[in-house]
Amino acid sequence: MIPTLHPSLQGARACIFDAGGTLVHPDWPRLAELAEGAAGRRFGAEEMRRAFGEMLKCVGSTGPGGRSIDQTGRHWTFRAMYGGLGLDESACDSLVGRIDAAHGERHIWCGVDADAARVVDELKRAGLLVAVVSNTEDGRLTDSLESAGLGGRFDLLVDSHLVGCKKPDAAIFRLALGRLGVEASEAVFVGDSYAHDALAARAAGLRAVLLDPLDMHPEAVCPRIRRLGDLLPGVV
Repeated sequence: MIPTLHPSLQGARACIFDAGGTLVHPDWPRLAELAEGAAGRRFGAEEMRRAFGEMLKCVGSTGPGGRSIDQTGRHWTFRAMYGGLGLDESACDSLVGRIDAAHGERHIWCGVDADAARVVDELKRAGLLVAVVSNTEDGRLTDSLESAGLGGRFDLLVDSHLVGCKKPDAAIFRLALGRLGVEASEAVFVGDSYAHDALAARAAGLRAVLLDPLDMHPEAVCPRIRRLGDLLPGVV
């Protein structure tokens, strides 16, 4: 029996996912330990997850009251997250070094989303091509997916570090579409960043679905889901 799909996927030929924050998540326990070692503060997973979401909301935002996010340097997302949690610049610098060392031992984005494997498998069973387009700092998208137990499931992986362009540039979406052999109107992009995923995909002509588990984007101009499983309504 073919699964029931989210309305945005009706008639689509391909579903393209963001990786970090969508299919895979940071290793929150390791990040908590690193923060405690560098700054003497212990953060819970939910506390860090919300701070990370608040940081992402600021990326690409031009609204009043937001904070500017420096998107340069390795692990800038975690630097900004810890800054949002109140750590000073010196502590954040120390943490970035420790994160880099830990990342070298095992990919820091190695936590799998609870729904990811089932959703990907069901979409493929429904006849869709399933791909990943991810911004990475070191070309280790495959490593991240394999560490999370998702290796070998996708028809295409596009790693920004390896192809020389990154979201929100439309070029990386066009590259994926060309390799999949589908038109922009036939593809749906699913990601957790409103600016780099949803709006960027729409600007490139794709349909977009925003993964917004913390309900941070009521202003979204595209459909929102709270969990990946919402792409398969009615499927347990």
